[in-house]
Amino acid sequence: MNNILVATDGSVMSSRALGKAIELARQSGARLTIVNVLDILPVGPSFRRFAQTELRGGTATTLAPMPIRLPGTLGLDTTESLETLDQQSRAVAQLVSDRVLLEAKAVAEAAGLANVETVSADGDPAQQIVATARSIGADLVVVGRRGLGGLDEILLGSVSQKVLHRSPTDVYIAA
Repeated sequence: MNNILVATDGSVMSSRALGKAIELARQSGARLTIVNVLDILPVGPSFRRFAQTELRGGTATTLAPMPIRLPGTLGLDTTESLETLDQQSRAVAQLVSDRVLLEAKAVAEAAGLANVETVSADGDPAQQIVATARSIGADLVVVGRRGLGGLDEILLGSVSQKVLHRSPTDVYIAA
């Protein structure tokens, strides 16, 4: 085994997956690649239509310059456009992703691994984990049984199940 990919979202279950991946990488001398996937939902078209018709009194103006009022701190209001809100959501998610990856890499290095890489991807978590496994030529993908997923995970199936069925290589699901 030369290359192990582990997916983490910062959850307890993904910490278990990280621990198992570290153990396997130490035993085999494999490189460890840690991936975190940003799954950001931009302001959707239905909300944009609602905002155009209801919040603007039915005018069909473009929404990009339309300010919305968001509660700020200390009782202040901050005026932001929906586009800015999307950008801010993405920036916050990227900061969280960077922190999750930094902490996971520190754990791996503290355990004695010298060959540790991190990848931040954007999109559907299962698709991006599988795509990353392909692009790095992973020999094994390690995922947690459950992560931070919400209702869509319950309705559509977990990321780990999707990775298991789509992966080009072996998958270890940490419990």
